Amino acid sequence: MTTPPEENAVLKPEETKAFQRLEKNFTIDLLWIWVLRLLRDGPKYAYELRKTIETKFGFSPATVTNYTILYLLEREGVVQKVEKRNSDERIDRKYYAITDLGEKLMDNAEIYLRTTIDKLFPKNSSNK
Repeated sequence: MTTPPEENAVLKPEETKAFQRLEKNFTIDLLWIWVLRLLRDGPKYAYELRKTIETKFGFSPATVTNYTILYLLEREGVVQKVEKRNSDERIDRKYYAITDLGEKLMDNAEIYLRTTIDKLFPKNSSNK
């Protein structure tokens, strides 16, 4: 049996590559769910979404990633652009709003995630 390198002996669980992969997979790789969660509160523009994710959820997606996700969600009909005009009747910003399909997707995602969490961490488990 090999002994782990000395440097690994002082790692905290959140410093391991396994935990860092979990964080990345659950945040950046699933950015769409965080975006839809915020759009449930009302239409927002892309930069506003990115900043709100950072302040409310504690991680910062790249600007390009945010726009890519919005483009893909719009293409699938999960979000739609809502153009708001300023006092000069020019388009002020392109806002995004969640569609009925997006709402149903979020309902399904919530059921899936709750079921998965219950399977991974049963409440009456003695495996602690």
